[in-house]
Amino acid sequence: MNNKGAIQLSLGFIVAVVFAVVLLSLAVTWLQGIIIGIGTLTDDLTQKAHDTLSETFNRKTTNFAVYPKEYRLDPGRGIKLSVGVNNDDRDGQPHNFVIRLYPAMASSDIISTYGCSSFAGCSSLNEDMISWVTYSHETYRIQPNTYRFWDMTVTFPNNIVKGTYQYDIVSCEDMDYSNCDRATTNWGSTLSLTITAQ
Repeated sequence: MNNKGAIQLSLGFIVAVVFAVVLLSLAVTWLQGIIIGIGTLTDDLTQKAHDTLSETFNRKTTNFAVYPKEYRLDPGRGIKLSVGVNNDDRDGQPHNFVIRLYPAMASSDIISTYGCSSFAGCSSLNEDMISWVTYSHETYRIQPNTYRFWDMTVTFPNNIVKGTYQYDIVSCEDMDYSNCDRATTNWGSTLSLTITAQ
């Protein structure tokens, strides 16, 4: 009688373990789906950007560029893009380079939604636009006839006001981040980056 009870208990335990393993497997699969879904909220264009910018620099058409220059995003989504600097300085020496991004403009509907009469006087909009962008503020030493990329992420909040947001990107040679601005920029032309919330 005891042996029969022990066998029933063992079978019950085994069934419970199998049931638990099946539930755990289903839970792990579900969590992986959620994590993958979260991971795809950002469109990662860095590899394409690096390839495109490399081709641009190898053709020697410019020494400062961004890719892409324009992009459309849904609220709550982001994009990873790249800015590149090519050290083609005529002195043939290594130099230090830094990039810096500034809010430049927004659609008139966006400005009015923020309760402002002009973009320049709309500090809350400018602060929001800066907060959506992450990139390295480090100064990098670039060898002659060599280029380097700064990867940048722009992420729109879920409650973003729909419309067009424009940024200026500048680069400075032999300056640090705090000294590089739109007035002191000394490398290439100011770049325009336009991201539209659709």
